[in-house]
Amino acid sequence: MFAVDTNVLVYAHFDRYPQHAKARRFCADRLLSGDEWCMGWQVVYEYLRITTHPRVHETPLSLSTALDDLRPYLEADNCHILDHTPLHYRVLLDIAGDAPAIAGNLIHDAHYAALLREHGVHTLYTADRDFARFGFLKVIDPTA
Repeated sequence: MFAVDTNVLVYAHFDRYPQHAKARRFCADRLLSGDEWCMGWQVVYEYLRITTHPRVHETPLSLSTALDDLRPYLEADNCHILDHTPLHYRVLLDIAGDAPAIAGNLIHDAHYAALLREHGVHTLYTADRDFARFGFLKVIDPTA
């Protein structure tokens, strides 16, 4: 099973990004194809925050439209939404020990990395190179 990061979903749904065509093809080919994949709730909420934000998009989406964009993924049988388990704090401590320089804006990435590690997910599709800091993750940019 692999995971997907927010930026891939954003690029897939907005044609203003140069990564749009590749991200859209990736989402159609991998996320809706039957391959088992996952994401955390934080990816859902980050997608909603970015796509409805007037400082990010000249014409932001309404919350309803942004949720409609996510519906095919969230309702797909092959999509698994990861929740924290009682082990989360221990895994976060391990992540902090493995990458002690993580701070500030990278804390959000550490949170997602800890959630993925907690669930045994080792492959992340993202255009965010910062995830390479987490040695257990195989980071693949589907828009490259």
